[in-house]
This record gives sequence, structure tokens and C-alpha cells, in this order.
Amino acid sequence: MIKSLVMKSLPLHVKTAIFASLISMMALVSSLLIFSFTAARRFQQEQKQLATLQAENLAEQLSMNTDLIDSDSLQNLIEFVGDASPSILLIRVWKYKDDNFTEIANYVRDDSISESLEPDVVDALRKNVRSSWVKPAAPDERKSLFRVFSPISQDERLLGAVEIVEQPDTITSIASDYLPSLLWIVLVVFIITNIAFYLFFQSWIYKPIEGLLNLSSGDIEKLPAGNEFLILSDKFNEMVSQLKQLTHERERQNEILQQKIAEATAELKQKNEQLENAHLELFSVYRKMREMERLAAAGQITAQLAHEVATPLSIISGHAQLLKTVIPEESKEAKRLALIIEQIERIEKIVREALSRTRLGVSNQKLLDLNALLNNIFEIVEPILQENKIDVEFDANEELPKILGDADRLQQVFLNLINNSLDAMPNGGKIHIKTYSEQDHVIVEFADTGHGFSEEAMANLFRPLFTTKQPGKGTGLGLFVIREIIQEHNAEIMLESRVGEPAHFRIVFKKAQSSTNNQN
Repeated sequence: MIKSLVMKSLPLHVKTAIFASLISMMALVSSLLIFSFTAARRFQQEQKQLATLQAENLAEQLSMNTDLIDSDSLQNLIEFVGDASPSILLIRVWKYKDDNFTEIANYVRDDSISESLEPDVVDALRKNVRSSWVKPAAPDERKSLFRVFSPISQDERLLGAVEIVEQPDTITSIASDYLPSLLWIVLVVFIITNIAFYLFFQSWIYKPIEGLLNLSSGDIEKLPAGNEFLILSDKFNEMVSQLKQLTHERERQNEILQQKIAEATAELKQKNEQLENAHLELFSVYRKMREMERLAAAGQITAQLAHEVATPLSIISGHAQLLKTVIPEESKEAKRLALIIEQIERIEKIVREALSRTRLGVSNQKLLDLNALLNNIFEIVEPILQENKIDVEFDANEELPKILGDADRLQQVFLNLINNSLDAMPNGGKIHIKTYSEQDHVIVEFADTGHGFSEEAMANLFRPLFTTKQPGKGTGLGLFVIREIIQEHNAEIMLESRVGEPAHFRIVFKKAQSSTNNQN
């Protein structure tokens, strides 16, 4: 009855403020309770995660430093970890040996906890898998226990395990810790909301109604003010419109800026590509100039060498011709002398070509049997090969198609390759030559058992005046001349080699047209 009289005596805006405050307080209390229990549950989960992380970190330290497992420092380490966290009741370190786990160190805060390893835990640890579970509280206990096991392993080899037993706080106990703070928050919020609602309803409800009542009594000067909510809404909409305009303008400016950046980036990329192409072209021109300089030097050296060799060569040829007249024609010495005269004539031809090397003329190319050419070369170099203990293995294809080539120049190619093999095998070895055909090509493979070439040497091997031989033993023109002759025959020469492994040359000729037709 008294409560009813009190409520009736209160003004409308006061009653409205009290009612709104009660609703707000109920919502606030509900929210705070939900928040406190959620925070308590999260805090409890974080305690478990912290215990798990401590077990994994301790296991990782022991995995990286296995000497700690059998040292006195292990006890100090686990005591340090246990003292750092009041909720930890037990830390045990197990050593795995002979398919069994043996406890080697422990930290005990509660003597009542001394459980052994369950079979499920042992199976999980043997598979290098972390294991954990919660042991529910007994009827006479308030808190449950959380046990976590982390394996100690190195290179997938199980060394042991770390066990940590923790007693997390209950959700109720954690939430009760927040209770005093929650009560103060509710009290302060209740007072503030009461005052705020009172002022709000007095200004926005009571005064406009009072003004309307005064208007009905004829008090025109006390008319209520305009609709502030409508004015505020109009101003807010006006501000939103301005913000939209500013946003659209910013997006437009951003698009313009992005377009400018894209154009500048594309232009910069184009300039960089042009600069890179210019650098490549400049480098190519520089290399060609260096090559021309080396070729010019090689031409001068070759011309001088050819001129110096021509005179003594003529003398040797004359004496050989005289010897031919006094040696019986059917004797073995006559055959050897004929080979000598033939090679002298070939050298004279090479000298003549060297004198005109600056103008590459058309070689005397005819249908040529490579097998016959190679057999002829083997007869020429047989004494030299025997003297240097070099064996030749010739794997010839008897049905090898003919090519269009200059016999003298190709003889020079293979003799140069044989000379290189002699230099690469000073203590003897083997030369393997193989001929065969593939589609429209005739291929000669030339390999030896020498020391091979490095990658750096292979990059410069066919350049003039480059040599890998000792000073005074090579001119640096042999492989260069080989490449020039091969290119004159529209053929290709390739080299596969590594340091310490045999060099493997592969020369690919085109079949002669008439030979191809005969094959068909």
C-alpha cells in the first residue's frame, strides 16, 4: 500500500527513469554474469594451454640438449619451471630405454599425486604424440587435475617424456574473484543511469508535455521547442550525404592516382627493358669486337707461322722424294715413306690455306666415306699411338651413308682431336670412335679416357688463342680451326665433359643428297 502511494506521488519522468534504470541494470547484471563465467572458462582453458606449452617447451629443450637428461642440472630446471607456476602440482621427467619409461627427475608440490603411466599414454608417447586429459575431481575434492605428457625425441627417435600435472581453478572460484568488482560496477552504473535517464526524460518528455499543457491554457510564449530529433536526423543525413560525396571524390582521386602509378610503372618497365636490351646489345658488340681482335691476331700468327714453315717443309719434301728413288717400291719402308710424302703434301696444302685464311674460300667438298677416312687416319697415326700406349676402339657402322665433305680438312679435324687426346693421356689410355646415322644425319662420336675439361674451360674452348695446355705446348688454335672446318661443312660439334671425366665430342653431319636418295 505504501509502495503504491509512493509510486503515485512521483512525477512521470521520475517513474519512467526508475523503470528504465531497472531494465538497464538487469541487462547489465546478466551481461556481467555471462562475461564473468565466460572469462573464467577462458582463464581455466588458458591455464591448461600454459601447462601444455610448458611441457612442450621443456621437452623441446631436452630434445635439443640431450646431455641435460642425465645431468644434475635437470632437477634444477624442472624446479625452476614448477616454482614459476603455483598451479603446477607435479613435474616428472621419464627416460625411455629398452622399451620402458623410467622416472629420472621430479618436482612434487602435492605428495598425494603419484600415478604411473597409463598404457594409452605409453602407446601415444611411443608414436611421438602428445597426450593430455582431465581427471574429474573426487567427491571430497573441489578441483579436478589436468595431466599432460609431451615426448622427448630427436630425429624421430624417442628419448623420453615430460609429465606436468596441474590443478586449474574452478570456474566458480574464478568467477567469485570478480564478484566485488561486479557489485561496484552495478552500483555505479545504476546511479549513473538513474541520473542520465532522469535528465533525459525531464528534458525530452516532461518539458514538451508541460509546454503543451501551458499552450492549452493560453500561455503562447511557453510553446515547446521544435522537434530536436527531426533536426538532428536532418543534420545527420546531411552529414552522411557529405561523407558520401567525400568518399566518392576520394575514390575517384585514388583511381586517378592508381592509373598514374600504373602508367608510370609501365613506362619505367619499358625503359628498363630498353636499357637491358641496350646493355645486351652493347655486350654482344663488345664480344664480337674482342672476337675480331683475337681472329686478327690469330690470322697474323697463322700467316707468319705458315711463312716460316714453308721453307723447311720444301726441303724435307725434296729429301723425301730423293729417298723414294733409292728405296725398293715393294718394301715396308717405301710404304712408310709414301705416307710421309702424303702427309708432307697435306701440310703444304694446309700452309697454303693458312696464308689465305683471311678469305675463306670454298672447300673442295665431294662425296666422302667417313669410315674410310678414319681408317686412313688410323694408319697414319698408328706409330704415334703405339709409342704413347694409346688403344683405339673403332665402332663403325658398315652401312654408314656418305656425306659431302673435304677429305683433307676433315682429316685435319680428326688429327687435331687425336693430338688433344694424346696430350690429355700422357700415361696412355683409350680412344673410342663411333659412327652411326640418325634420320638425315651422320654422327661421329669421339671420346677418350683423359682428364676432361672444367665448365669455365668449356665456355671458352672454341675461342681462338684459348688453351688449357702448359705454356709452349699449345697455340690455342686447334679447336678453333676444328670448329671453323665443321661450320664450313654445315655441321655441328658438341662437347660433353667434366673435370676428371673423359671428354666426349659429338660431330653431326648432314647426309649427302645422293646418299639419302640411295637409302630411300
